Amino acid sequence: MPGPATPYGAPQGWYPPPQKTNATAVVAFAMSIVCAIPTVPLILGIVSLSQIRKSGEKGRGLAIATIVIHSLTIAFYAVVIVLGLSGAFDEGPRPHRDTQGQVTTPGSSKVEDIRKGDCFNTDDDLAKTQKGDGTQARLSVRTVPCTQPHEGEAYAVFTLDAGVFPGAEKVVSISEEKCGGTALTDYVGSAAKLPKSLEVFYYYPQPSSWALGDRTVTCFLGSAGGTSTGSARAGS
Repeated sequence: MPGPATPYGAPQGWYPPPQKTNATAVVAFAMSIVCAIPTVPLILGIVSLSQIRKSGEKGRGLAIATIVIHSLTIAFYAVVIVLGLSGAFDEGPRPHRDTQGQVTTPGSSKVEDIRKGDCFNTDDDLAKTQKGDGTQARLSVRTVPCTQPHEGEAYAVFTLDAGVFPGAEKVVSISEEKCGGTALTDYVGSAAKLPKSLEVFYYYPQPSSWALGDRTVTCFLGSAGGTSTGSARAGS
């Protein structure tokens, strides 16, 4: 006896159950949208992609999208960090100088761009950045004409030898030697004539700035208790 007829167009035979979507891929993609920390979704995306290869589950597109999104996020963070370390976010209008290089209009300068004879203000507390204490100074200052109130006046600028970072102690030792030698008396004429409120400070490269090419040590006179007006330079 022939069996019952199958209606035209109806499915025949055995069909495999529908594939389920990989749960890890779903979680990774959801976290990639709402999670600000890129490492966790990225790791989950990689793990889910490996699971999908073995199990044949769906969700490969979600896993790849997660990996792409957070690879770009990490790249973005890296650029932001590099720009932050380089002081790019701190820069405002540059100072204007006359034909002799003297500042005539205030402006923002990177610390390594300070010139001998420049006067400047900083958001750092000089009392906390005394020489040799290792305190990380800001990457930029506001350069002003020396006729205006200022916290610092650069009297010497020199460049350290290139190469591997020699270590903070070595850099401090070189800076103390250079800034404490004849550089000061050559600039002011006689250190004995300086107001007691002025002290010797210096900016020197940190490991992070050294990696970006900073080799500059800037010796300057400053007052931890306030500002001064006029230049300490001999003949000024």
